[in-house]
Amino acid sequence: MSMETYTGVMEPRIGYLELQVSNLDQSLTFYEELIGFQVLERDEKTAKLTTDGLVPQLLLIEEETYVERPLRSTGLYHFAILVPTREDLALSTKHLIESGYPVQGAADHQYSEALYLADPDNNGIEIYVDRDPKQWIRDDNGGYVGATDPLNFESLFAEINENTWTGLPSATRIGHMHLQVSDIEESEIFYVEILGLNIVAKENHMLFVSKDAYHHHIGMNIWAGKGLSAPPKHALGLKYFTLHFTEEEYKSAKANLDHLNYNYLENSQEITVEDPAGNTIKLLIKRD
Repeated sequence: MSMETYTGVMEPRIGYLELQVSNLDQSLTFYEELIGFQVLERDEKTAKLTTDGLVPQLLLIEEETYVERPLRSTGLYHFAILVPTREDLALSTKHLIESGYPVQGAADHQYSEALYLADPDNNGIEIYVDRDPKQWIRDDNGGYVGATDPLNFESLFAEINENTWTGLPSATRIGHMHLQVSDIEESEIFYVEILGLNIVAKENHMLFVSKDAYHHHIGMNIWAGKGLSAPPKHALGLKYFTLHFTEEEYKSAKANLDHLNYNYLENSQEITVEDPAGNTIKLLIKRD
């Protein structure tokens, strides 16, 4: 495990994700009015959502011939929206509670505080804020000690002054992705040995990996079972997400894919590849 100290270098590593949804209007109402994204572009069946008015972070595409994603399948566990401050998390939490929309859970993870819910198509969402990295607790292997403690709502809501919720702040980004996979060891080989991410937490049924010593950019679990199949291509849910690499990291990952004769597509320095569980990732070179 990496013993680097997280400094925020090269953030964000996760660029954007695309979701297949059953009803674009319904999804836009949810993501605009309840979550707080803004529409950057839209047409009849697709929409790009943003928080800064410039960079897309969430792409929605209405799948006309969709099927529900099977519960026991690989795919999205949740995508995680990282807000800049604790007050931002408090305002989002207060807004969701006052709206009456069902919140599925909340937790203090030691390195972050988080709220959990799902969109109208049951795609899992985490809204979270990081604690100061100086407070993150390391384990003996150089990873991070997480927790699932109750979120202190009283302390959280004390962060709110006279501000009111007006949507997600412009500095919001997709902080991490959490995936259901079919096998932890196979996933470790792909994400660590091939793509070059670092292990920051590992147990029998889960694996967290990252770059830049972050607490995790990609989480994986087999809590729904081992050996799950990928969902049909036209199932609702995650279509792909993007992972940003330096040019050196990109070349190394490509060389590893070639060395193992791994099937992928490359177009204009963008690699599209499936992990062993059938989750699609697009590898991009991050430009300053």
